[in-house]
Amino acid sequence: MNNIDMIRKKIEHLKKKEVELETKEALTLYRRFHKILGEEYSPELVVGLVSHTWENKSSKLKEVWLQKANSFRPSQNLLQEN
Repeated sequence: MNNIDMIRKKIEHLKKKEVELETKEALTLYRRFHKILGEEYSPELVVGLVSHTWENKSSKLKEVWLQKANSFRPSQNLLQEN
């Protein structure tokens, strides 16, 4: 039973860590968007800009963006270790 409790505690810890990382990422995105857009910033504007831009670009350009984004993302293994 002790092993099961340890595993449950580890799962709970990892879930909390996941929420913390998502919150940190969300705040980083908010700050970057707000810095770029200044006083014009609103969540609706950001969603509109991203949606419009993504929907109106070629699949080749989307592929280039995704490759660039992947090169800046931390490895999933690194995220899982924390």
